[in-house]
Amino acid sequence: MPSLNQARFIDQAIDSVLGQDYPHIELIVADGGSSDETRQILEQRASQDRRLSWVSEPDTGPANALNKGFTRIRGTVVGWLNSDDLYTPGAINRAVDAFQAYPVWLMVYGQGEHVDVSGQKINRYPTRLPETPIEKFAEGCFICQPTVFFRRTMNVLLGKLDESLKTAFDFDYWLRAFSFFPERIGFVDAVQARSRLHDGCITLRSRRRVMLEGMQLLSARLGVSPQHWVLTYADELRSSGLSAEEHEAEMISFISEAKPYLDETDCRQLLSVFGLRECGAPRNL
Repeated sequence: MPSLNQARFIDQAIDSVLGQDYPHIELIVADGGSSDETRQILEQRASQDRRLSWVSEPDTGPANALNKGFTRIRGTVVGWLNSDDLYTPGAINRAVDAFQAYPVWLMVYGQGEHVDVSGQKINRYPTRLPETPIEKFAEGCFICQPTVFFRRTMNVLLGKLDESLKTAFDFDYWLRAFSFFPERIGFVDAVQARSRLHDGCITLRSRRRVMLEGMQLLSARLGVSPQHWVLTYADELRSSGLSAEEHEAEMISFISEAKPYLDETDCRQLLSVFGLRECGAPRNL
């Protein structure tokens, strides 16, 4: 469980792990040096339940925290849960049962839900089954990260999470898994986790970086990064309260940065859509 300044949520996240009905659980919390009450909460919870261990020290981001946490694992099945997310009751048991039923599987994932600050359901995550061709990732990530469990062997085979990625390191891991052993990925047909959306989470706080890193990965892994990623970002900006001038300036900047990941035809079409001759040059200049 990577964590940074999530004191208002981490108790619930811990409860969702330690309250599981599976008997053999070890929870490792890798805190990035929180300045809120997180460390006090972890100290108290660890004194109450020996299954919880934790360390708090500066890191370079969640991928770095996770990589450090993975080195401390003693078990053979691994899940990672952000400190503001939640497992559903029975999630770990269902994952372990799946691995026991299909010993060849290295990774399983399930259905996920987005919830708000109070834990109320917003919507169902747009999940697709493991037999989905890897090319469909170009339409968006169809794996809800906290629903994933994998054998420790997978971490050995794939290596560390890419710490240069600050938001899309999980997306990169799924792309690598689907590239190297698609036939060894399974599915649990149940809601396995609830992913919380709030102003402090990476997904909402860093949408520009999420989109650019996603496009970078698709270009590198699949050789294509569809223009709809740019259009989706533009739509999100329109609902963010920016003025027309601010929206235009941001899209000029964004397309300029995304240009290396776009097909030349798509890039020309986007320039036309946003009234540009070339990245950084509005037509009326």
